[in-house]
Amino acid sequence: MESQAFKLFVAFVGIMAVGFIIVGTTRETQQEKVQGAFLQTANVLGSLALNKCSGAVKEQVGESPYTPTESASDHMSYVNLIWKGSIGTATEAECRYVMDQGIVLLRIDGRTVIEKQGPDTTAGSGKGQDAHH
Repeated sequence: MESQAFKLFVAFVGIMAVGFIIVGTTRETQQEKVQGAFLQTANVLGSLALNKCSGAVKEQVGESPYTPTESASDHMSYVNLIWKGSIGTATEAECRYVMDQGIVLLRIDGRTVIEKQGPDTTAGSGKGQDAHH
């Protein structure tokens, strides 16, 4: 009985060793590196947009908006966020954040508070593009 238990233990250790060798020698491909960078950029862009836009909306209406009702993004250069419902003194807020430019559009209940014109501010309008509800 001890002999069979020892054989099972040796087999288990062998399988674990092979697994560690395979994992240790596997390298990340260039495509996986690019995908990782893309995901990281999209995550940073989304976080920045949500943080900056929420702060700007709070400054205008006196209450922080939480999860946007709608969002659109190309995941590389712009994010468009829309909140609908009761947000402080407003019922709707729209904010467009463009990488390296900051907030380029802030609209509260149809009233434009911020609107910056530039080379990349109109391309990412978010209307009908990659909308997530």
